[in-house]
Amino acid sequence: MIEHCLNIVTAASVFFAVSIGLLVVLSIMRVVNLAHGAFLTVGGYAAVVVSDHGWNPWLSLLLAPAAGFLLGLLTESVLVRRLYGRPLDTILATWGLAIVITQVISDRFGRSAHFVDEAISGDPLQILGVYYSRYRLFTVVIALAIGLALAVVTRFTHIGTIARAVILNPDLARALGINTGRVNALTFAVGSALAAFAGAMIVPMSSVDPTMGTPWVITAFMVVLAAGLSLAAIGISALVLAAGQVLATFYIAPVVGSLVVIALPILLMRFVPEGLAGLKRV
Repeated sequence: MIEHCLNIVTAASVFFAVSIGLLVVLSIMRVVNLAHGAFLTVGGYAAVVVSDHGWNPWLSLLLAPAAGFLLGLLTESVLVRRLYGRPLDTILATWGLAIVITQVISDRFGRSAHFVDEAISGDPLQILGVYYSRYRLFTVVIALAIGLALAVVTRFTHIGTIARAVILNPDLARALGINTGRVNALTFAVGSALAAFAGAMIVPMSSVDPTMGTPWVITAFMVVLAAGLSLAAIGISALVLAAGQVLATFYIAPVVGSLVVIALPILLMRFVPEGLAGLKRV
């Protein structure tokens, strides 16, 4: 039972980290970014570069978001900026970009899987009689830190006030003198940086290959779909979907666990179209 709880909490932390960048972009820009998984893969390969050069593994958690941020800025200025107000074109363009990034990575690193060392090594910790990976527990700390940082920035800073104004009414925000173009550029860059950070975070627990981002972007969309456009709701959504996946995987089969992550948000949409964020208004 304790091990199940730990697995659920750590899986929820990963789901949250993978999804939060997608939520940031969608909530402020109203852009569906299908390149989110590709940015996550870029972060994973940033960790590979750090490992191949023999650098400190902690450096990957800095290099990955930096690479994601710069790539996000470039993508927004060259591609996404020209497609505002054209949601279908944006979806197709970011999907095409994801294919291009995947091919570039394949040409540079090959198609085989790569593995990297965990930043935190040592014997597993004993928690209520259960031995558990230190690094997996560290992912919980990372997810909480990201959530707390975003909550503080959103609620108590000038940047957060501007972001909330753009979310509520972008036209009015523009009329009040807010440079929405700059807000959108930084938003897309930050979302991309968060995706790349998540990629570097999860690689030590599994592996990375050029198609790594494909299943994760599906998970990210399911978490955001179930949550709605709310920071608090996405944490609950990640926890619920992680619980469904972990329990279904253990008691039934891994493939059922993956299906639960897709089925639960769809079922929720049937009753609460706005996701968990809409429950407070029901």
